[in-house]
Amino acid sequence: MSKKYYRFNDLKTDDAVLSLVFHNIDNEKIKVYKADDVKVCFIDADTAEHDTWLAAQLVDMTEITFDEFFVLRSQSKSWQLEWQFTKELRQKELDDAAVAVNTIEYDANESAMDRVDRVLTLAGWKFNQALAAGATAAEAYEAVYKITVPWKGRDSEFHDVQIESLAKAQEAAINNMRVVWEKYE
Repeated sequence: MSKKYYRFNDLKTDDAVLSLVFHNIDNEKIKVYKADDVKVCFIDADTAEHDTWLAAQLVDMTEITFDEFFVLRSQSKSWQLEWQFTKELRQKELDDAAVAVNTIEYDANESAMDRVDRVLTLAGWKFNQALAAGATAAEAYEAVYKITVPWKGRDSEFHDVQIESLAKAQEAAINNMRVVWEKYE
């Protein structure tokens, strides 16, 4: 599967969707947007599907780059509404995110990870302080990241967790955030 991008004009109708022949291709594989007097679309299909679809079109299609498509699509009111909805879905998923480390489930939203970040910033300073005082890296790590602190888990109960576990939770939260962002691109 590969995406191809097109620009087309149809003076017979203002409705961009009515201009195209979908030719038995799933609606999710074709997206059409109208921006002012220009219509753009993309098709996500294999070569045979694409070629059959393109041959069936009743309007002249001009292939364009993704960058050209992106600019023209962004001018479409339907895309702006679609994007607003997508951002809301993405934000809800980010707000509700959770990760588990060593059987403890942590909130993984930005606010929760900001609190973890403050602890890890302090831990980094304490680690450097221990090194400066002559401790080996292994001794400093043991003295800082292996100590336990009380932390409220996603279950709203306090747990004694190692600072190392908080670091692992933050890493998992960052990886989860990346997956969510990519999902809603």
